[in-house]
Amino acid sequence: MMSWAASPQRKGKEAANAAMDAALSVNERILRDIAACYAEPGAGETAEPQLDPAALQPGKDKLMAICSKLGLSCIAPRRKINVMIVGNHSAGKSSYINWYCCEHVQTTAVAIETSGFSFCTSGKKRETLRGKATLQLFEHLRHDLKGFFPAIYPGLSTEVSTSKERCFNLVTFIDTPGLVDGSFHYPFPVEDIIVAMARHTDLIYVLFDPIGQALCDRTMNVIERLNEQHATKMRYFLSKADTVPLERDRQKVIVQITQNLSSRIRNKHAFELPSLYIPDKSSTGSESIDNNIERTCDEIESAVHQNVQNNLDKLGEDCQLIDETICSLLKQDDVARAHNRRAALYGYALLALSLQPLLFALAFALDKMALPPLGQLRLVAPQAHAIAIAVGVALVDSPPPAALALRPDSAADGAAAPEADRPSLGGAAGLLSLQQFLGGCAALFVALQLASLLVRRYRPAYSSRTRASLVATRSFVSSDLRERKARLYKSYLDQCSSGVS
Repeated sequence: MMSWAASPQRKGKEAANAAMDAALSVNERILRDIAACYAEPGAGETAEPQLDPAALQPGKDKLMAICSKLGLSCIAPRRKINVMIVGNHSAGKSSYINWYCCEHVQTTAVAIETSGFSFCTSGKKRETLRGKATLQLFEHLRHDLKGFFPAIYPGLSTEVSTSKERCFNLVTFIDTPGLVDGSFHYPFPVEDIIVAMARHTDLIYVLFDPIGQALCDRTMNVIERLNEQHATKMRYFLSKADTVPLERDRQKVIVQITQNLSSRIRNKHAFELPSLYIPDKSSTGSESIDNNIERTCDEIESAVHQNVQNNLDKLGEDCQLIDETICSLLKQDDVARAHNRRAALYGYALLALSLQPLLFALAFALDKMALPPLGQLRLVAPQAHAIAIAVGVALVDSPPPAALALRPDSAADGAAAPEADRPSLGGAAGLLSLQQFLGGCAALFVALQLASLLVRRYRPAYSSRTRASLVATRSFVSSDLRERKARLYKSYLDQCSSGVS
């Protein structure tokens, strides 16, 4: 007789488990590599985004640091999916988590109920974290839970388990407080916190037990609010189905729950409420009851695969965003550099032109200083211009008789003498005096200097070193990271199907 250990069914199951383990290891490696593209392990929180391309370190900075230095807001993708479990008091939420990870992580008993939000995740060693340590571990929740500080601190805890069963190494369970009606008072607004945490979940399991059913108003209010924004994430189950041994009674319970839910949730095609129970704790004779607990595992595994695809897509989108941002910065810098070159050309041309009036004034002053005294003009050699000057001086010294006759009196002589002695640029009327000429030169110099300063207003431009860092960073993102993304995508597709061309 063939033993169970050597049976074909056993071998087929072992082969299936080995294939699933291999697939999960590939998924885990892909998610780990994607996380390494965003930040170094243990790098801590990234600073606020601020445009500072000069601080880029090509080849050393990861995507989070690159985005921060480029002024981009970037959120690193999560390596693990978040599964929130919501339900009434004693609906079996903690028991399901213990069954999934095959370890007693959450305390379970009839008289014990989870009073806070407990995060169950996989880690290197068994550990329990409280309050602020939980927020430090799940940093992405801080923004949405900020409005509930500090009342939420006592209600947060994390249970770190070393279990690697099923997909637990890629899953974080969020065990919510059991919802009850009546005068029970929570130390924090539990409904609002559940809705806030739902933004960061991939799946929301709603468990109804046969006793509580869908009769708790607080539970129904939470379900109604969750359906407004997260209807596609929600899955409904009838837990502890083994406590109702008769199929007819179970169908009545399912119908009653469905009727109560119909007025609370949006119209959903083919609404399902499968039943499940924990196999290890099932009562006698429960073998005939349909148990869909493995279906929850399939949902989680599908969510893990979807998370891998989403992370790969986000890696490509962030690389594209960085590439476009750097291209835009380089184009803006090219425009600024072209403007600065034109401004420098025109500005320095005006600066050189402003020196011309000074040169004219200097030449005129040197010419005046170089003229010999009038007494020496008569002794100069008879050159052409000297003869003309001498003749003019002689005419002035000995005017003709006709000119003497036209002189009215000696008083006119005294009045005209100072006018003749005043320096000018020429004897003819309408020419500038020396003071006017020098003043005009000074005014023209100042005007051209101001025009040069106005034209030479430069736009901010990056240094050659900063441009080189931008180009190198773009090359790193466009080539290295995109090639890594392509390799990871190929690895993921290879595990899904073989022989894909």
